[in-house]
Amino acid sequence: MASEKLQITCPCCDSKLQVDVKTGAIIWEERKEKAMPSLTDMVKDLEGQRKEQESLFKKQSELQKERSRLLDEKFKESQKKVDPADDKPLRDFDLD
Repeated sequence: MASEKLQITCPCCDSKLQVDVKTGAIIWEERKEKAMPSLTDMVKDLEGQRKEQESLFKKQSELQKERSRLLDEKFKESQKKVDPADDKPLRDFDLD
């Protein structure tokens, strides 16, 4: 093999890599510089994230309320099934 180095361009980030064929180690890397977003874009992104977090919080809160209501209903149903005569458990000395 004439060249022991392989030059690769990453399809995701367009970085250029030079890889040693024998070891598979990266010899050098040249990353493509990302454009710095403007401050207004960053603020809009933060605002969008905040709104998304609020909606997730409200959704989880509603789910917890619904879950609490369902558990209360199940508890009340199970209380109805309990025989009121069995309020106190029998003890051995009560049988005398």
